[in-house]
Amino acid sequence: MEESIVSFKAKGNELILVMREEYDFDKVLESIEKKLDSSGRFFKGASLDVRYRGKKLDKEQERIISELIEEKASAVIKSFEEDDDRQEQDNSQETEEYDSARDKFKMKLLYFKGLEEGMTKFYRGTVRSGTLVSYDGNLVVLGDVNPGGEIVAAGNVVVMGSLRGMVHAGADGNKEAVIAALSLQPTQLRIADVITRPPDSGQPRQGLLPEIAFVRDDIVYIETFLPQYK
Repeated sequence: MEESIVSFKAKGNELILVMREEYDFDKVLESIEKKLDSSGRFFKGASLDVRYRGKKLDKEQERIISELIEEKASAVIKSFEEDDDRQEQDNSQETEEYDSARDKFKMKLLYFKGLEEGMTKFYRGTVRSGTLVSYDGNLVVLGDVNPGGEIVAAGNVVVMGSLRGMVHAGADGNKEAVIAALSLQPTQLRIADVITRPPDSGQPRQGLLPEIAFVRDDIVYIETFLPQYK
């Protein structure tokens, strides 16, 4: 499948390209271009540090991909380089990293199995433009999230109001996390490393329409969760 040739992983202002080694450069470039056509708008105006994994690139190929990202995503590329995987360092550090990853995995199983479980923070009030609210667990906002506001949670995100800013659930890589709101109209929506946003309808939404977003097969689905809308 085309989709499996290249994957994007976003972390703050860092973009990681994971490219399959067995495909030639032209095929990889074509796959990158298709992904940018569908999701490049999420990086519009951003200053990005780009790193790549998997396929080896020469300087000319790095330049071509860097210019393609700038053109398609309207972003500024601050750096473009191969990801320096330092897991080959001394065994003691490797063991510590393994233990840390194992403990985080256990915590995820304990706290973030589903919507009904986990440590939860309640934030009361409107999340205004320029405000970041984050928590290493589930996060419930008793109010609206305005455009320019940002919500980041390791677990699930529930907004008891209109969600019109940026939201990132499952920020530690948990694709089981969900996002729910009484009005779900984010400028950017992420669950783990999967990025999307609801399509533009061209018409302002009238009233509240509670919806829930979740990941299945690396695709974000958004559904209503009131019986009368099913």
